[in-house]
Amino acid sequence: MRIVVADDDAAMRSLVSDELEEEGYEVIQVADGEAAVRAVSERVPDVVVTDLRMPHGGLELVATLKTLAPHTPVILMTAFGDKQTETLAYQWGASAYFNKPVRMGELKAAVRNLLEGRTWPEKGGDQTHL
Repeated sequence: MRIVVADDDAAMRSLVSDELEEEGYEVIQVADGEAAVRAVSERVPDVVVTDLRMPHGGLELVATLKTLAPHTPVILMTAFGDKQTETLAYQWGASAYFNKPVRMGELKAAVRNLLEGRTWPEKGGDQTHL
């Protein structure tokens, strides 16, 4: 399984990538939204994990990625989020949303669930795709 990790913070990008590689995923690291679009255009990944606030990022990036790869889940992370940002993220096509600092166990569970076609977050009984 191939995952694109897009974040302009090199330390965060490296941390997320290392954690996902430990799970056995192939990880492609990029530092901005333009590079994320190029990576997805060259070879559609199984999941994209992206920061909200980075050069050429934002909700528009989520929409662009969903246009390029409509069946690829996009996980959005941000250090500047609130409930409205989360709601908008889902409206623009995000499959999962995390406020930073991200708990790596939860991020890995979201990736695993999305790859297996399950919803995130898992809710007892009433599950719908986000």
